[in-house]
Amino acid sequence: MRLINNINIKFKLGILFLILCLSIAILAFKSINISEQNKNTLQVVHSKSQEVLELQNKIITPLYKARELTQSLVMAPNRAIRVDIENDLNKLIIKIDLEFGVFNHERKIIIEMWDSYKDLIKEIKNDLNEGFEEAAYINETTSSRKQFNILLEALLNIQSNSLNNSTLAYNNAVIETKNVKIEILTSILFILIVSTIIGLLISNNIIKSIYAVQNGLNDFFDYLNHKRSNVNKIEIVSKDEFYQMATRINQNVSIAQNNIEQNEEFIKNATKVLENIEQGNLGTRLTKDTNNEALNELKFMINNMIDNLEFKIQEEINKRLEQEQILIQQSKLASMGEMIGNIAHQWRQPLAQISAIHMNMKVTYDFNKFTKEYMEMKLKEANKLTSYMSQTISDFQNFFKPQGEKEDFSIEKACRDAFFILESSLKYHGIDVTFNITEDTIIHGYKNEYSQVILNILSNAKDILIERNIQNPKIDIEIKNGNNYAIVKIKDNAGGVDKSIIEKIFEPYFTTRHQTQGTGIGLYMSKNIIERNMQGYINVSNVENGALFTIKVDKEIKN
Repeated sequence: MRLINNINIKFKLGILFLILCLSIAILAFKSINISEQNKNTLQVVHSKSQEVLELQNKIITPLYKARELTQSLVMAPNRAIRVDIENDLNKLIIKIDLEFGVFNHERKIIIEMWDSYKDLIKEIKNDLNEGFEEAAYINETTSSRKQFNILLEALLNIQSNSLNNSTLAYNNAVIETKNVKIEILTSILFILIVSTIIGLLISNNIIKSIYAVQNGLNDFFDYLNHKRSNVNKIEIVSKDEFYQMATRINQNVSIAQNNIEQNEEFIKNATKVLENIEQGNLGTRLTKDTNNEALNELKFMINNMIDNLEFKIQEEINKRLEQEQILIQQSKLASMGEMIGNIAHQWRQPLAQISAIHMNMKVTYDFNKFTKEYMEMKLKEANKLTSYMSQTISDFQNFFKPQGEKEDFSIEKACRDAFFILESSLKYHGIDVTFNITEDTIIHGYKNEYSQVILNILSNAKDILIERNIQNPKIDIEIKNGNNYAIVKIKDNAGGVDKSIIEKIFEPYFTTRHQTQGTGIGLYMSKNIIERNMQGYINVSNVENGALFTIKVDKEIKN
């Protein structure tokens, strides 16, 4: 056992490997030996079987046929038939002669029997040729038949002996195989016992070392998890690689214990500083040092972060406020520009009518048909148009006027007010707008803000229909009353939103148009109004031939 303790692991595993190789070599040799013996046995059996088969096919079967031809020759009714049978019989006798010619000298008596039988056949043919059919018949049924049976019995004895030899060879092979199996099983058992003893000694030594290392590491992990006061060293008796490993582990565990204790003190210090920061006290700093460069760097970074945190927070607040102001200002400017454009569309037809009145009045005056009644009539028409234009300005002012308090308002009315702002522009560009109202809903909130959301979506739909030059452009507005929400769906046939940007269109400053054509804040402001101010939500999806915006607002919100 002491010898095994002083051997390194590589050499121990080498011994096991050598035993394995020797075992495989012995078994392989035995297997090859069995294969060769079986091969020789099969060759003997095959040779004997082939000899029996050849004797049957080449001699016995043809001999039966010769016997049949001899009988046919004797029984033939005329000479013409006998000639043909005799020719076949002569050819068969020549063939059988050739087969008997390969017999060895030990079977010379068989050849003599065959020669006697041939002589009898020859006598039968001579008797037939001389016209002694009765003598030929007597010869064929007596002497010839007797000689044929003697020859056949001798051949069958040879065949039987060959079969017996084949069986004997097979039985000997079976006995030989059993003996070899016993020998192989004995060898396997011996090798197994020797290998098991040596393997147990070596593996037991290795396993003891593994368990010692494992228990030492578990002890160290228990220290890490349960904060035990100390860690037991790993003790290994053998002087192999496990002993070297255990020594290194003991050294590293000792260093790790020291570092962990320092890190715990650092973490306690850092936790106290972070608690002070959470309470708004930025006056404390990290003071503990460790052997960990990363933690020391973290200490430096935290102290610098505390030094700059208050300044960064205030700076970020100022930036956010500035961005909010810029966003609001841009939204106002964008709304103002859209309002002026829509007013221009609303005024275009009244201005044309006023211009036509002036031209009519001038023509009437030139033809001296200008009367007081005519002038008063035209002035009334002009005043009616100017009143309409003034009312348009008032409607636009009321639409964009900020609301101070929430109110109950109709979803349909808010949508139609938004449509009114764009109605002239939509008609000018040939865009057909249809309302599909299943059931109107009264909700509580900021009516103008809600109308502004509808206006933004309609305006975006109008712009994309114009930009893409859609044939038969149209916008469908569906209003219905859900179980918990007032629902508005706005669908166009502009081809939909690109899948790569559909998730971004509600982000601030995101726009697919040039900066001179849009700020990219309309949908962002719309999302804020619906989701923050009205406890609803807004989304967009692609449907057949276009985009579908869905606005849902909670009907129960009253505050």
